[in-house]
Amino acid sequence: MSEETTTETDAPSRAEERIRSLSAERRQLREQLADLQSRYEQASELVKQADTYKATASEWETKFKQAGQTWETERELFKRGITDQEGMDFVRMAYDRLPAEGRPALGDWLAEADKLPKAVRAYMPDASPAPTAAPAPAPSPTVQTPRANAAATSAPASSSAFAPEAISRMSPQEYAAHRAAILETLRG
Repeated sequence: MSEETTTETDAPSRAEERIRSLSAERRQLREQLADLQSRYEQASELVKQADTYKATASEWETKFKQAGQTWETERELFKRGITDQEGMDFVRMAYDRLPAEGRPALGDWLAEADKLPKAVRAYMPDASPAPTAAPAPAPSPTVQTPRANAAATSAPASSSAFAPEAISRMSPQEYAAHRAAILETLRG
């Protein structure tokens, strides 16, 4: 009988031990699952932020390319002497009207002045202005105006090597070398 009781008492303790082991394992798996869910949520948030940053970077890259193209266009127009805002806008409009396929670069297009539309050529600096009515003849002066400095006399020519005209033509090094003598001449 003692063998039966030992076996019976051992059986429930093994079952309880197995249940406790499975419960502990289940608790550990739940903790791991909670940790993994937390990490997943953090990673999902980082992915959302990365997507936002990527979209923002793409937007700024587009703006940068547009600004670069605008700058290149303005630089080319300035190089050709077109500085008037109205002229710049008109040249851009005329250039944009060209078919996109086979369109030359803006600088090449502007270089071919004889092929440009007349309105574009009007904004080119070497373009001759449109003929206007005959210029009015300049009025002939009937009254002689007196000279403002008629009574002024010229300064006597200085025999000194340090006359104001000579000093004004000196280089800074020459002036520095002769400064003492120049100041002495002016004092004396």
